[in-house]
Amino acid sequence: MVDKKGVMCVDACPLLEDELVYSMYSDPQPKRILLADTEPAVSIKRKMDAKGMKYELITEKEFFHVRDNLNKDEFNILIYMNSLGLHAEPEKLKEKVEDDILRIGDSCDCIALYYGLCGNALWDPTKWAESKLNVPVHIFRGCDGEVCDDCVGVAVSGTANYLRLLKKHTGQLFVIPAMAENWEEFFCDKEMIRGAESMDMEPMEYMKWMFELAGYEYACKIDTKLGDPEIYRIKSQELADKVALKLIDAEEEFANRYSTDKMYESCKASLPDA
Repeated sequence: MVDKKGVMCVDACPLLEDELVYSMYSDPQPKRILLADTEPAVSIKRKMDAKGMKYELITEKEFFHVRDNLNKDEFNILIYMNSLGLHAEPEKLKEKVEDDILRIGDSCDCIALYYGLCGNALWDPTKWAESKLNVPVHIFRGCDGEVCDDCVGVAVSGTANYLRLLKKHTGQLFVIPAMAENWEEFFCDKEMIRGAESMDMEPMEYMKWMFELAGYEYACKIDTKLGDPEIYRIKSQELADKVALKLIDAEEEFANRYSTDKMYESCKASLPDA
């Protein structure tokens, strides 16, 4: 990968933070990483700390205005982590991501969206942004070039492999490493379990009931080999136990890093050469 300079802004979901940490850590070029110190950034801080990665914390306000204080001849990565609860309403997630894109605007040299469609069929924020910004916007795409459906779609690198996975493991809860590690925040977020209060149920009791209603019997691990394998094993089992599902492993043929590698490489490639 050719060394680059400038500013890459990352707007991300915690469910895809493993992919981001992996790509930054694997990239040998020296880089300055600045992370907006938001509440959803807790787990990515822990993961970067575990790998000994150097980064600086900035405020949310600074994230959108820090470019003028950066050395444009260096490679800079600015990261903003959003709430997991956005997944509860695809339209709100879409609005938030598009709003973030506009707020970032031309204050950087490229924007990386660590998101999938997440329920927004036919949405392509990269095309939406073309008429609004002068900088390229990138998102995860599968082997066919289409936007990945969600975090599982990223883990298997696109729709074709996702459909194969769904056919092989119909009616199962798919668990990628970051979902396992963040399951309490994901399933207990007030936006995700709004029906629980009206039924006088605890969040995980409500999720267990929902899976029973849907006929789910298994939680299926999609092991991307990203993140800490022991934490993945322990947290996946915790989640499966909480919702009374049997934990199984998907066949190794399904996990694929094509989308992860292509995302980071494409975004970085759009920066000027150092």
